[in-house]
Amino acid sequence: MATWDEIKDKVEKNGDVKTVTMEELRDAHGALKLGVHVRTAISSKLAGMGLGHIPEVLPSYQHELVRLYKKGTPVGELIATVLTPGEQNDSKLTEQFAGDGVDYAAIIQQIRELVGE
Repeated sequence: MATWDEIKDKVEKNGDVKTVTMEELRDAHGALKLGVHVRTAISSKLAGMGLGHIPEVLPSYQHELVRLYKKGTPVGELIATVLTPGEQNDSKLTEQFAGDGVDYAAIIQQIRELVGE
């Protein structure tokens, strides 16, 4: 059974993002069931440790997966930007990924030109 410190350590050692089961979170909390109050307490505990979670409403089934991330880190900022709709965040995403990606269409065109020669 993992403790809260061990869970946070796993997140940090995995690049500030880690997927865990609700069972792990329930066990760290010391509960037997994942009722609404337990899930609310888990969410509060994670927030107090500087961790966010996806989905935003924790699931009630122990085998469901939850992505934990460290707030204030680059991956945490990216997740927050993606999850928060709005023009400002749309612009951030566009700027972050514009022009930096691989132009697959251009590569395919070059391959076609080489093969055709």
